[in-house]
Amino acid sequence: MGTTTVVETARRALGPAGFFLPFSRTSPASADQQREAVRRFERAGCRAVWTNEAVGGKDALVQLAVLLAATERMVFGTAIANIWARAPQTAHGAAALLAQAFPGRFVLGLGVGYPHQAASVGREFGRPVATMRDYLDQLSAPTQLPAPDVAYPKIIGANGPKMLALSGEIADGALPAMTPPGPRRPRARRWPAGSASRARTRPPWPGWATRNGTSPRSATSWWTRSSGTVTRPRSRPKSVSTWRPARTT
Repeated sequence: MGTTTVVETARRALGPAGFFLPFSRTSPASADQQREAVRRFERAGCRAVWTNEAVGGKDALVQLAVLLAATERMVFGTAIANIWARAPQTAHGAAALLAQAFPGRFVLGLGVGYPHQAASVGREFGRPVATMRDYLDQLSAPTQLPAPDVAYPKIIGANGPKMLALSGEIADGALPAMTPPGPRRPRARRWPAGSASRARTRPPWPGWATRNGTSPRSATSWWTRSSGTVTRPRSRPKSVSTWRPARTT
């Protein structure tokens, strides 16, 4: 299956919205608790679930291997898998195996993280866009042992215009974080002219994370404290976390 076909298959499977799994900085949920949670999501009709990681303590790809095996149809994605948590060839091997084992149900989202995360593994953060470009280039580098020859969607955690442009150039989409949808959609389409043909077949996949809450008012209050901004009413954070694909043109 070609890469374009894989991307479009994943887009259809993901649907218009998904849920972001919560995480704890003190006591993580057990594997059994996580399995039961995603099974309840699937029974309720949820089509997509996303997870993330920092560096150490939790491995998002191992987590998704457990959850994919516990469900039958739901699509899972990393938003994001931290590039400092594993070498690019290791990330590719894991992602390819998940894509092979669970066809059409896995999306690899990568993020450049933060300088202190790079320092925690003895690496230099460098320029974020150049660092991400190098990481993506090395995903397909030769390895000592072969990885499964399977295509899978790759998206980039991108909030700024340069990283968004990179997502249009060498990835399959973008996943802006902690932002309302309105301001990002026009900017996400400002891809370099050289990627115009790619943009037509692989439009950006913007998304935004919000806080679970009992009402839009409480979610907006949290958003204001976190970001220092007040969004317009029509882009107000919802009471559940959501992911939404960009509209194709």
